[in-house]
Amino acid sequence: MPVLEPDSFNLAGLVPCRLVRVGVDLPEPFARVTLLPDDTSLMEFEIPISIEQARQLALIVAKERAPRPMTAELMQDVLASYGFNVSYVALDEVVDGNVHAVLALSGQDGRTRLFSARPSDAIMLALLQPVQAPILVAPNLVGRRDVTDGQAEDTVRQMSSEEVGSQGASHPQAVDAEVATSTGNPSPGGVQNS
Repeated sequence: MPVLEPDSFNLAGLVPCRLVRVGVDLPEPFARVTLLPDDTSLMEFEIPISIEQARQLALIVAKERAPRPMTAELMQDVLASYGFNVSYVALDEVVDGNVHAVLALSGQDGRTRLFSARPSDAIMLALLQPVQAPILVAPNLVGRRDVTDGQAEDTVRQMSSEEVGSQGASHPQAVDAEVATSTGNPSPGGVQNS
């Protein structure tokens, strides 16, 4: 069921971001997704995710497919078969230490439908589009680089420690993927296991 009427969700002020890293910083029992705002005066934003979500996201970044469709690939196939595509993904707020995302789908009828989603699921679906859908982040989550009170870092640190119990599961294998950008970052497919 849609979470909001499209007209009631305000996109003004949301910051376009790109995925720049999916990785594990051992010995942490969870992975992180790093998003970098297009506006270079803003700081990067990290979201803790499970090791399994990181593995799926790393494969998508590397443009590789598992022998059988992963959950996000299956969902993308189902959406495409019914004529839906992802218009955008919005990471709009943090509630009780958890980042909330909105997945915007547009159909052949021209209507946009909004659904509540986990950020990792929404980002995977954005990346699986024939042309990547925009990833938008609320400005309070990406704080300005010139801010001295550390509010953005505190938000990331708080989410990381609070989500370990709900997201983290130990796994001996670490996944690290860097995403290519026009600024010369390493190419996709840079998946390393250690």
